[in-house]
Amino acid sequence: MPPLHPLVKSLLDLEVLKTWSVIVTLFGDYEGDHLTGSQIREILGNLGIKPEAIRVALHRLKADGWIRAEKQGRGAIYALTPKGRTETAAAAKDVYRTDPKFPQGWQFYLHDDEVEHEQAVAITKEVLAAPIQVSDELGGCFALTSQPQDMPSWIEERLVPHHLLQIANAIVDVGHAVSKSDQALQPLDAKCLRLLLVHQWRRLALRPGTWAHISLLPKGTLAMCHKSMSAFLTLD
Repeated sequence: MPPLHPLVKSLLDLEVLKTWSVIVTLFGDYEGDHLTGSQIREILGNLGIKPEAIRVALHRLKADGWIRAEKQGRGAIYALTPKGRTETAAAAKDVYRTDPKFPQGWQFYLHDDEVEHEQAVAITKEVLAAPIQVSDELGGCFALTSQPQDMPSWIEERLVPHHLLQIANAIVDVGHAVSKSDQALQPLDAKCLRLLLVHQWRRLALRPGTWAHISLLPKGTLAMCHKSMSAFLTLD
């Protein structure tokens, strides 16, 4: 395997990748109808992912009904199933959006009974953060107002764990380096860098807490990360 580009390595060093999850990101970011086995192995292999791990991950995704495979000579081609396409399209709305999700904003809500909502984030047993536009669905909650400067750090960490904020900072750093560089990346390095950036951002974008953080802390780490990714994804 050739030496990794420093920016690619900086993202790889953040954490151990789950191969099946990276493949999900790869399909979600790919514009064509299918990927060949050799294409998948080339990109993931350049990230240091072993062929056996790729084979196991592809088998898992096929068993889950997320991709299908067809023989092509001595190899195979892989494509999303209807289930895979549906889930990919749903995720793409958040991964590739350039505007904050739930533009009406978020609020904290006080409640005296167990309240759950798929878009809400529990802060304590009595307090949750949720989009203003779903407030009617929360029932019996009392809305609390807060300004970014009034928010203690422990609430920020309840919205998004510290290690994910570190990933967001790394995305911002890489995006800044790419925008300032006057040297084009080699094609394979560019593919790998984009895959890793989209993969890490995808993990953040699919969490309700990320969009709560962006709304409640508009100058915070995740707002900067979203801005950086929006700029990066328009470079092409």
